Amino acid sequence: MKIKGLIAGLALATMSVMSVGAAQADEYPSRSITMICAWGAGGGSDAVARMIAGIMEKDLGQPIKVVNQTGGGGTIAFSSLSRAKPDGYTIGQVTAELAMNHWQNPAVQITYKDFEPLALVNVDPASVTLSATAPYKTYDEFVEYVKANPGKVRASATAVGGIWHIAMGQWLTALGLPVNAIKWIPTSGAGETYKEMAAGGIDAGFNQLSEGSTMYQAGKAIPVAVMADERDPKYPDVPTLKEKGIDVSIGTWRGFCVPKGTPQDIKDRLNAAIKKAVNDPQFVQFMNDRGFGIQYLEGEDFYKFMEKSDADLGASIEALGLARK
Repeated sequence: MKIKGLIAGLALATMSVMSVGAAQADEYPSRSITMICAWGAGGGSDAVARMIAGIMEKDLGQPIKVVNQTGGGGTIAFSSLSRAKPDGYTIGQVTAELAMNHWQNPAVQITYKDFEPLALVNVDPASVTLSATAPYKTYDEFVEYVKANPGKVRASATAVGGIWHIAMGQWLTALGLPVNAIKWIPTSGAGETYKEMAAGGIDAGFNQLSEGSTMYQAGKAIPVAVMADERDPKYPDVPTLKEKGIDVSIGTWRGFCVPKGTPQDIKDRLNAAIKKAVNDPQFVQFMNDRGFGIQYLEGEDFYKFMEKSDADLGASIEALGLARK
């Protein structure tokens, strides 16, 4: 009888533990969540993170605090996220720099493999944009000019080794041209690039398509191609590179991950909240107003996206001679 009683007691205790565990899972989240953002307050990535967080917390019933951990081209924030407790109370925004930094800096070891993927929410492809004063006015004319005048065209969009510089390198490689066929002029971003273009110091830009909207409207720049799988609905007359026979799709992207080891039920709960946020009219309007493209991929699909991005960007970084030694 004592043995039977002991067995019954153990069974009851086990059931109690399981019930507590199930209750805890059902209660998630029971406190505030931290969302790590690698970029400064007020920037595009910060704005996307805060908009997503603001909508998610309504669904989750708990506040989400966005914490900006800047520095190292995103590496500080990515490293912090990878070391966080995998309990669902720390999530992080990851960007294209996660697929770039470890190729360019031997001190950076962190990659997409160090995280559990939640969802991709945004992709902004590079463009091929020409100065209106240049002797070429179409994509085909531009390609022929570059081939006939290697090193003469001056282009920019960002610093050396930035995502748009890499996009140019990938495009030139796909054309069968050396990466120095166009001279890269380092700038701080779209604002400086188009200022220099208007002044005659830059002939072409490879920025995100929507970043040149003011220049297009003023007749000072001409977008002739976008490096995406499909045309941008806001610029329906701008063809994709694939339509031109060049299989290149590249751009900046933003998504969300959690530390490795985060339970599946928690990831499912977070993904459901992110998906609702992405489909929320407030988020859609915000992205349209900012000129950001919405693209949603979840879980394993997002992981495969990051895997391909890492491989493609790595190949371009090596071609540009910017890979770590």
